[in-house]
Amino acid sequence: MIFDNRFNKLLENSPFYSMKILLLLIFCVSWQAQASVDGDRQTIGELLDRNAQNPDRLILSAAPKQEISNIEQTIDEARLAAIEHYERVISINAAPAIKAEAMRRAADLRVEFVDAQLAESDDVVSKENELRRELQAASQLYSRLLKEYPDYRAADLVLYQLARAYDLSDHDDRAIDSLRRLALEYPQSKRLRESSFRAAEMLYLRKRYGEAVVEYRRITEGDSAKEYWWLAQYKLAWTYYQLDEYSDSVTTFSKILDELNIDTEISSLDEILVFAPENKAELVRDAVRGMSKAFSKYAAIDGINNYFAHADDSEQYQYYYPVIYRTLAAIFAGEKRYTDAASVYESFASLHPAHALAQSFSELAIDSYLDGGFKDLAVAGQEQYLLSYGPETPVWQDETTPDSHRLRIRSYMNDIATFRHAQAQQLAEDGAAGAKQHFSKVADRYLAIITAFPEDQEIQSLLGHYADSLYEAERFNEAALQYGKLAYQYKDSLSAGDSALAQVKSYRQWYESLKRERASEQSISEAHAQVFDAISLLASRFPDHPQRSFVLLAAAEDYYELRRFDAVIEICLPLFEDGKWTDEELHTKALGLLADSYFLSSDFSNSETFYTALVPRLGDEDRELKTVAQSRLAISVYRQAELARTEGKARLAAVLFQRSASLSADRSLVAEATYNAAGQLFEVSDWAQSAQVLERFTTEFIEHSMIIDADKMLATAYQKSARPGRAAKVYERLAGRTAASADLRRTAQLTAGNLYISAGLRRDGERVLKVYLHSYPLPLEDAQKTRLLLAELYPINSESQFIWLRALIVADEVAGGDNESSQLMAADASFKLAMADVRTANSISLSLPIDKSLPRRRAAMEKAIGSLAKSASFGFSDITTSANYELGELYRHFASALLESEVPKKLDGDVLEQYMILLEEQAYPFEEKAIAEYESNMALVKQGVWTSGVRNSLMALAKLAPAKYGKQPQLEKVYDSLF
Repeated sequence: MIFDNRFNKLLENSPFYSMKILLLLIFCVSWQAQASVDGDRQTIGELLDRNAQNPDRLILSAAPKQEISNIEQTIDEARLAAIEHYERVISINAAPAIKAEAMRRAADLRVEFVDAQLAESDDVVSKENELRRELQAASQLYSRLLKEYPDYRAADLVLYQLARAYDLSDHDDRAIDSLRRLALEYPQSKRLRESSFRAAEMLYLRKRYGEAVVEYRRITEGDSAKEYWWLAQYKLAWTYYQLDEYSDSVTTFSKILDELNIDTEISSLDEILVFAPENKAELVRDAVRGMSKAFSKYAAIDGINNYFAHADDSEQYQYYYPVIYRTLAAIFAGEKRYTDAASVYESFASLHPAHALAQSFSELAIDSYLDGGFKDLAVAGQEQYLLSYGPETPVWQDETTPDSHRLRIRSYMNDIATFRHAQAQQLAEDGAAGAKQHFSKVADRYLAIITAFPEDQEIQSLLGHYADSLYEAERFNEAALQYGKLAYQYKDSLSAGDSALAQVKSYRQWYESLKRERASEQSISEAHAQVFDAISLLASRFPDHPQRSFVLLAAAEDYYELRRFDAVIEICLPLFEDGKWTDEELHTKALGLLADSYFLSSDFSNSETFYTALVPRLGDEDRELKTVAQSRLAISVYRQAELARTEGKARLAAVLFQRSASLSADRSLVAEATYNAAGQLFEVSDWAQSAQVLERFTTEFIEHSMIIDADKMLATAYQKSARPGRAAKVYERLAGRTAASADLRRTAQLTAGNLYISAGLRRDGERVLKVYLHSYPLPLEDAQKTRLLLAELYPINSESQFIWLRALIVADEVAGGDNESSQLMAADASFKLAMADVRTANSISLSLPIDKSLPRRRAAMEKAIGSLAKSASFGFSDITTSANYELGELYRHFASALLESEVPKKLDGDVLEQYMILLEEQAYPFEEKAIAEYESNMALVKQGVWTSGVRNSLMALAKLAPAKYGKQPQLEKVYDSLF
């Protein structure tokens, strides 16, 4: 269905409703109009006058009563007849005024019919098409009329009806355009305000707020006494609100309230409504709400303050402003914007402190903070409230101030003190720097309550909180005084003993603080006296107090701080021996004080006893204390070990040093104790135990400053206990320590290699000695001996041995031959290498074909001759004579080889004989050379040289030249001449 009765509802109390009465009259006389057209002609004006349809007439003619059996049918027939009548008038060539009037009347009848159907019929769906046609026909007639008769005297009514037809047809935009056209073209029309209002309402419903503003303002800019002004002003304010133009919305709502002409202070909405015109109370009520709602949308809460700040400058003072503040705060509270609500109340109280509502608004602000759970803001508000209405203000001094106010003040003061106290405690827990100052302020707040309410039933609780706050503020002497009141002035106090204990603690803290601040000796002494007085008072007044031992131990701690260790022992030892501990923590403290006092008195035997008892009692929660106790226990044993060492009790000292090491968690002390224990065992030649302790030391403390000395002792201990392999390992490790001196590292490396070899670990020995030769080519003698040792590790005449022998010779050559020991070793090595060449040469037989074997034998001989000459060149008689002898032997063997060489098989007879003679001739010179070499050795006899080489040469000459050297007596003379 495309129709509804919206426009009909908008037109309640409008002239449109009177049209129904006119329509009924027209139906009743329509037959007369028809007759006038067919019979005697009448003018349309006369007809309209008869039917009371002339708009200029103010009085309707009464129609005779008629009984109508089916009124709905009769009315419909009459309407159709009237429409048909008007359409005939329209179709005839009538006067313009009459024709125009007929168009309007015909259209009006159609619109009224549709309006009646929509309002009265339950079933309009079946008539939808019919109603659509009626409205379309009416709209066409109205439009035609306006077009053909632009000067029609009731054109504003036609536009009004056209808008109504469009609205019933759901042509909203056309309806709005028609109404706005009426306002623009007929500003003097009596329907102007209604048309503008209805246009604005239709625009508002369609959220075309900007256009609606224009229409509402046509009405609001006029006289407020005229029709629709109140409604238009109200709707204009809401339209600005919808446009987010909240400032204009506030101003527009205020115009409604300003019209009330309020001339006295207003504090409630009901008081405003008293000034509302008749039937305008609800509108005024909603204007208050709307104005407050608009304020709630301001970007800053201070907007309401800025607005009413200029109230005095306005033409009419806005007495209603407190109600707006209250309503705005209520809106914020309803939206759970509790802080905003509170801010509204607070700003009112701040701007208008003398206003009668200022105090209650301050209370409402606090309640708002509490409703929102903003305890900190509520407390801040309560603090401000106390400044305005608390014990230091005239309000408090006024005898007429009600008890309820005093109770509120007491409640606020308690809330503030409790909150600030908890806040200070949290700051202290977080380690904040300003916690102490906060506690000091809290203490002052508790004192203010005690001062204002000295007879308060909770006075003891307040004193307790006051004392606690003073203590946390480090105002210890003041706290002690308050704790003393609680302990000794209130006999029925259940916490008297605890308060007495708190007094002791406070005085002790005061004493400690004075020491930290380096106060005068007199001040410190007085504070100390207060501590002992408080302890004495507690001990005497509360002998069964469970903290009595604690108090006594506190005194002992004071003596301990004064280094009065004898007094500490005097207090703690009876407590310890008594054994009646209800608090194991105090038991532990007593043990600690005793152990520490004995320790600091250098009574290490007793300190060991008490630390031994103390350490197992300390758990993980006392880790730091346990560490100190464990350390001092180890030190106590260590000091006893030192004493035993001084007294010459080496084995006892070793045991104590080892026990100290087992007790200590301090690696430094463990290292020292372990090293000293090993040293004591080393001193008594307990090589096995000493080595075991030193091995642990060198394993665990490789960075220790004594690690080198420990390695030296360990290596010695292994050597002494016949374990060269282990000693070698330690020496090798020592050789690698960069902190050791270069000479020590060299000696250690060399010793390690020699020990490996002596232990049968040849490979390790060779490895270590090779490193030694690479790292320490000097001193030359040690290096040469090392090479010689390495050469001797291998089989004689092996290539490996030859390598080291050659290396030995090269090293000597590089050194320049200035070292006699090196020269001797090089000469011996050279002779050994020459002998290898001799054996090689002698091993080559002269076989057929001789032309091939002879050159090889000759080359080998030349190499051997060169080697022997080189060994002889070193100038050592033993080696030189041996080289000469071996050279003679080389020649002799070659001569023999020639004579024994293989004879070609084809030789026989004289040829063979000649061949043999030739061989003898070739061999003879070599025999002569051999004799010459032997004789060269013999020439040395006269110089006093008698070596194995000389002796062997004589033996060879005896065989080769028996005539000359073969007689025994001559040999004896030679031998005799040597002695």
